[in-house]
Amino acid sequence: MKSKDIKSILNSHNIKATQQRVEIYKVLQNSQQCVSADEILQALEAQNLKIDLATVYRNLELFVQNGIAVKSTINRKHFFEIKRNQHYHYFVCIKCNAKAEIVDCKINLIEEELNKMNFKILDHNLEVYGICNKCCGRENE
Repeated sequence: MKSKDIKSILNSHNIKATQQRVEIYKVLQNSQQCVSADEILQALEAQNLKIDLATVYRNLELFVQNGIAVKSTINRKHFFEIKRNQHYHYFVCIKCNAKAEIVDCKINLIEEELNKMNFKILDHNLEVYGICNKCCGRENE
């Protein structure tokens, strides 16, 4: 996505399109899964962009507050991704912090049951902790 398009997106959400915000957005947009502020900082530093971690966090929170990004808490650590029409859940390895997307969320089944009890789900967070095949020594399974 071009910087011009990102600036339009930011401006349409009443966010001033600074160069730092555009670059943070690019990292989020190009990520295949949710990423931490540390991972974003590393990606920016790999491009020789000078930015500090506090600035990354502030801008990510601004994106979340304005509906551009979504924040998930996995293993007590915050991860961010561009807000899309669907939601995602992740399995996180407690040894190496590898993340794998859980493809089939069954929250709609739970939501049906809760609706019968006059309870409406506004949001949810699914955290699954374990050890990946690599850390178990079963990479080829």
